[in-house]
Amino acid sequence: MLVEPRHFTLTELATPELEDGGWLAVEATGISGADVQVWKGDAADVLYPLIPGHEVVGRVAEAGPTIPFPVGTRVVVEPRIRCGECHRCKQNLATCVRRKPSNSYGFIPSSEPPALWGGLAELLYIDPAARLHPLTDDVPAEVGTFVHPLAAGHTWAVELPSLQPGENVLILGPGPRGLACLIAAKVAGAGWVGITGLTHDKDRLELATRLGADLVIDAEQEDVGGAIAGAVGSRPDIVVDVTSDDPEAVFTALDLVRSGGRVILASTKGNRAFPFLSDVLIAKQLTVRGAMGATSVGYQWATKQLETDPRIDDLVSHQFPLSESSRALQAAAGLLGREELISVAVTF
Repeated sequence: MLVEPRHFTLTELATPELEDGGWLAVEATGISGADVQVWKGDAADVLYPLIPGHEVVGRVAEAGPTIPFPVGTRVVVEPRIRCGECHRCKQNLATCVRRKPSNSYGFIPSSEPPALWGGLAELLYIDPAARLHPLTDDVPAEVGTFVHPLAAGHTWAVELPSLQPGENVLILGPGPRGLACLIAAKVAGAGWVGITGLTHDKDRLELATRLGADLVIDAEQEDVGGAIAGAVGSRPDIVVDVTSDDPEAVFTALDLVRSGGRVILASTKGNRAFPFLSDVLIAKQLTVRGAMGATSVGYQWATKQLETDPRIDDLVSHQFPLSESSRALQAAAGLLGREELISVAVTF
């Protein structure tokens, strides 16, 4: 349990009998950048204490009438819990009007019964409104956690921009979700996919090449626009910003995308104000969409892709036991070194 930023305590909680919902025996939990923000105390609207972890894989341990799978079924749990009745849920948006301050596993405070709302625990409460997706037993649990970024990659690079076969895609940021965007775009038939990173992302850019990227660019050493022009001779149809806390990436995306193109902004910028010229949107007649989380369609695609794509085994680079959760967060934050760091999982 994270009782305050950077302070974990090993805590034992009672598991009450349930009238509805169920219990999930957690097998593994992925650690994302959002979890790092919660751990550091940088996430907005977070109340402590809480149990972090929203990228959960486990087995149904107890199933009430609303749980569609029998006990023993291995499943992936969508982080977002939607009431299905408010205007946001009806529009399939990530946030829910009725659940405050958060409707996501890993962000709900433990003061809300039954307290077990995060993946860094042996058991996770399955809310009656939670969405579950079955996952084959053939996939190692830690690899199964990559369903979550993979689902986001499909949502951001394929669904939201309505990617058409043969279109060109540029991805800004080679983190787990950037690499997932690369995989999803290539599978969907993109004609060309490029991805940018920084000098310390060398290992991730090399992995992107192995995953099928047509061009990888070190944005600190190369002119991104010039590299793209030299490679394909035209601006990309779609640009997806998956950078970490980098306001400049917004300007880069708007500048590089072709006129009439689509830009997907899928990363937050720390609530910092920065100057913004809207004229470029008008002059280039761009479509810009914000993205938060993955759709159920993305999860359905990701679970099937994971079962048939052995390359994804290489995308979970670090594993830690529950007792070393602090080190897992430090690793995900890059505080233990960035060499060969792709994504991190806590396993049970």
